[in-house]
This record gives sequence, structure tokens and C-alpha cells, in this order.
Amino acid sequence: MEWLSIPEVADRIWRNKSTLYRLFVNNWIRYNEKKFIYVWGKSWKPLLREKWKRRVQFVPRHVFLLRENRRREASRRYCRIMPWWKLEKYILERIIRDQWSSKQISGRWRLEKLEPLSKDTIYRYIYSNHFHLVRKFFRRKWKRYQHWRKNKYQLQDRTMIDLRPEIINRRERFWDWEWDTIVWIRWWSNQVILTNVERRSWYLLAKKLLNWTWENVLNSTIELFSKMPKRKIKTITYDNWREFSEHRMIEFHTKLKVYFAHPYSSWERWTNENTNWLLRQYMPKKTDFKDVSDVELDKYVKLLNNRPRERLWFLTPHEVFIKWKSCIWL
Repeated sequence: MEWLSIPEVADRIWRNKSTLYRLFVNNWIRYNEKKFIYVWGKSWKPLLREKWKRRVQFVPRHVFLLRENRRREASRRYCRIMPWWKLEKYILERIIRDQWSSKQISGRWRLEKLEPLSKDTIYRYIYSNHFHLVRKFFRRKWKRYQHWRKNKYQLQDRTMIDLRPEIINRRERFWDWEWDTIVWIRWWSNQVILTNVERRSWYLLAKKLLNWTWENVLNSTIELFSKMPKRKIKTITYDNWREFSEHRMIEFHTKLKVYFAHPYSSWERWTNENTNWLLRQYMPKKTDFKDVSDVELDKYVKLLNNRPRERLWFLTPHEVFIKWKSCIWL
């Protein structure tokens, strides 16, 4: 490898000499300082060169790596929290020892140090570098807040629960229903259980669906309510899942008035939610609904409908529903 001047290197690689000067300056390559060579078996010796002759050893691979490293450093995103910094030590100490939330840490840091620190910065750093702390110390474990879903998808032409008559809220009549679906925790199973609870008597109707689609929900609803007297069918309350998107067709075929609870407000349909929790006694969350037959599901529903309830003065939902002659079709 020989020493050449910058114009000589430029001529050999078919480039202008200003291109090489700019390349060296941008990548902090000092071509005027002393170069050292190593003689085998001896010590390092300085290679003296005349100052008026700027000669270099041009190694394209070395210059390319320097340029890539410079571009990588320039494009790297600024990180407020770096490993082994005082701020990182403060955050980890508050999470592990004091079990503070990210918002509490950011607020306390601003109060003590008078420096800005966002809770989202702490969340990003913990999720990227110390994810094992999330499940152990964070209250929501690995689950993130899902408020962004409010604007992602909304059912059309909904009648909200605010417009529901007060007589329904006070449970002063029969034939007001609440509907929901019970899903298996595994994503590869499409089978769900459709549950329907009467608000006053807590009477349960349930049916297993092969697919979690609005077509199956529509057909099952029509099939269940086709056996009921038309004059006694009144209202039904849904949540905001997509399987209830054809609520107008349900109103048309069953003559039911459909209402919707507010998003993320399961307490507005707590009759149905509590009954689903009771049904989970026979079908825990790790149960695959493919292994539950229709006969077994009917057995579980019958057990719940014949279980005394303190809310009904220890009568069963079946007794209340039959005593008031509200279900003459059974």
C-alpha cells in the first residue's frame, strides 16, 4: 500500500479532488497528522512526511465505515434516559423499591429537580429496556390502555342507554333483556357463547355460535325470540362489539327496541356481566368451547336458572319467570 496525494487518489478513482476533501472533513479523517507504521519485531515508528505534501493511504472500506457510522449517529433518535445515568437509577429505584407509577415518578422528578420529564418517556424506556418490570410492578401488567379504540370503530345508528325508559332501570317489568358474548381466551378459536339475561327475573338464555360474526348473532336472535309472544317482547341492551352491528335488522325481525351501553361501561349491563361470571363456574376461562356440547350448555343454563338468588328473596329465576306467567311459551 503506497502513500499518495489526494489529487492522485482522486485521479485513480475517477473523482474530483474536492469530493475527497469533503469526504475527509465530514468524517473527521485527519490527513495532516503523523502516521505510524509497525515494523515486525520492533516498536512503533513515526513515518515522517513533508508538510507541503499531503499524502494519504486511501482505504475505501475504512472511509465507508466511518461515513456509515457518522450517518447512524446523526440519525439515532435522542434518548432522554440512558443506561447507567442518574435518571435511570432514580426511575428504577422508585419502581422497584417504592412501587410508584410513571406519572408519580415524572411529577416527583419535576418537583425535586425542576426538570421536565414525561410519563410517556418513562413508559417507552421501561417497555423497551426493562419489560420484565411491567408484569411485576405495573398495576395493568402488560395491558396498555385502550382508549384509542374509541375512535377506531363505532356502530352506526345506535340508541344509547341514556334514552332507555326509567321503568326499565327500576326493573318494574319483565321482558327487558341484556345480551353479551363469552369468548375463549385463545385467538384461534372462533366459537363463542351468546348469553341473554332478563333484567327482572335474571332468567338466562344461552346459545353456542360457531363463528363470531354478525350473521350468526342475527340468526340466533331471531331464532330465540321467534318462540316468544310478540306482544310481550320489549327491549334489549347490547354492548358495542361488532357482532351487534345489524341491530336494525334485529329490531325489524323481532320487534325489539335495541339500546346500547356506553363504551367501556360494563356496569351499565351488570346483570348480564354477573350472570356470565356465574356461567364461568362451569366453563372457566381456559375452557375451549369446542369441547362444550349444546347438551352440556343447556345443563349449565338449567342449573343457573334453578339456583336460588338472594336478590329474588331466595326464589329461583325460573320460579319468578313462571309465577308471573311471563313465559307461557316454555
